[in-house]
Amino acid sequence: MSLSAQTAEEIIYKMEQNESFSSIYYEGVMSIHRGKNRPVSVKTFKVFSSGKDRTFIEFTNPADRGTKYLKIKDELWIKGPYAEEATKISGHLLRENMAGSDFSYEDALENEKLLELYEPYIEKEEIVNERNCYRIVLKSKIKNISYPKRIVWVDKEKFFPVKVELYALSGVLLKEMNVVETLDISGYTLPVKIRMENKQRIDNWTFFEMKSVKINIPLDSKLFSKQQLER
Repeated sequence: MSLSAQTAEEIIYKMEQNESFSSIYYEGVMSIHRGKNRPVSVKTFKVFSSGKDRTFIEFTNPADRGTKYLKIKDELWIKGPYAEEATKISGHLLRENMAGSDFSYEDALENEKLLELYEPYIEKEEIVNERNCYRIVLKSKIKNISYPKRIVWVDKEKFFPVKVELYALSGVLLKEMNVVETLDISGYTLPVKIRMENKQRIDNWTFFEMKSVKINIPLDSKLFSKQQLER
């Protein structure tokens, strides 16, 4: 039984509307941790996105400089700095780790609305990461999906995801995401520091940070083209 005057569908809708700006630019940093005795891998990049269906990413750290990603709707291409042509990423490859991090390509670039994929219900209300949250369980209503079950803790005041758990069909917890810091900008509350942990490997996690964030700004449509990707 729902403990809220709002339905689970309304809460998830508000959460997604909180990220429904027309465009965004930011400089990203990923710190990738692979065990206590291994050095942390740090990757930096620039992200340009128009809505949720067009994204261009260019890596800037020395080891990956020149690597680019382009997503247009459901299609994703990658081009390495020395490759002559871009390679299309599709099918099961979308579930692979992006740039060696704990975010898959689907995690980082998904554009589907959750309500199109899942049936949600409010399980309870509780405090998580010092925030008053709705704990919402989402169960898949389609087959062949990466995470047949999700649990999302949604902030009751600002409607951003405070914590997310991602499950396999077997019920095994695969990943856990926690929002460490948010940014209030132009009426939106954006998670700008996120910790994504692989629950199937000890001490495997990625810290993701967004810097120099700008939203609802004009972006050149030429950014989102294979010509730009292959320059």
